[in-house]
This record gives sequence, structure tokens and C-alpha cells, in this order.
Amino acid sequence: MRAPAPAPPAPAPPGHRLTDPQVANDLLMYRVNRLLAVAGSLVVRLCEGGYGITRREWGLLMVLAQQPGLPPAELALRLGLDRSRTSRAISSLLAKKLLTRDAMPGDRRQAVLSLTPAGQGVHDGLFPQVKALNQELLAGLDGTTVQALDHALADMQQRAEALVATRTDVPRTYRLRGGRHVDG
Repeated sequence: MRAPAPAPPAPAPPGHRLTDPQVANDLLMYRVNRLLAVAGSLVVRLCEGGYGITRREWGLLMVLAQQPGLPPAELALRLGLDRSRTSRAISSLLAKKLLTRDAMPGDRRQAVLSLTPAGQGVHDGLFPQVKALNQELLAGLDGTTVQALDHALADMQQRAEALVATRTDVPRTYRLRGGRHVDG
């Protein structure tokens, strides 16, 4: 006679998976990254297939549509990108005639970036489509949950920025040198 199968474990209390992760799928950043990979793939398809730009280039266009006249370093900071990736995206958008680069008044060594009419047209055509995808993603949540999510995301963003500023114990990346830095 076989022993009865053990009872399944009781479900974890809500949020327990996030506060005490046991496996990769319980980790907040892993889950957010997976969400971005899946939902973001639709944005990539819209950007590349419909407008001939990358998702990174789309990010630059969105920021400059809101705040024209930013210098490249400020644009990189607002997008959370390193300067070299931002520079490559800027060069690509300049070649596609979606951006202008003008000397900063008072300091001709510095430049500011703005959308061209064609760049504004790409933004104006693509933004409603990306907005609709965001709305579809949130459609399964009630208003209170969306408001709570908005608040939680703002709090987590602020916390993440504070962690980056204060966690000096975490090693720096050295991607240009092939990976991890080893003293010696």
C-alpha cells in the first residue's frame, strides 16, 4: 500500500515571494526584467518595424519631446544610460535626420539636442501606440491597484537611486576591460 501524497504546501501570504525570494522567479528585479522583455518586445517591433529606430533611440526621442535643448550628458543621465551608448544613439538619430545638434549659447564646445520636424513626427506617431500598449497592460487592474502600483514604482525608483549612491561595497563594472575588475 502506497503512502498518501503529502499535502501541498500552504500558499505563501501575499507579497511573501517578493520579500523572501526562494527562487529566481521570486526576485523583483528578475520579474520586472521579464515583464519588460515580453511587453517591451512589442515596443521594439513598433519602433524597428514601423519607424526604423531602436528602443534606445525611442527613449531619446521621448525625453527630447518633453524637454528639447538638453545636452548629451544630461540626456544620458535622464535615461540611465552610459555616455557612449547615448552618443551612438545620438549619432544614429542625427544620421536619420530626427535630431539636431546645436552649439550651446555661450559655450560653442557644448551642444544641445532637439527633435527635427521628422523626429517630432516619429514621436507623435509612435507615442499613442506605445501609450495604448501600456493601457492594455494595465487594463486588468482596478484604479486603486494602478494608483498603488504607481506609488510603489516611484518609491522603489527613489530607493534604487539611494542604494546606487550609498552601496560602495558592490563592485564596479569594468565591461570595457572584459568583465570583472581584479586588482593586482
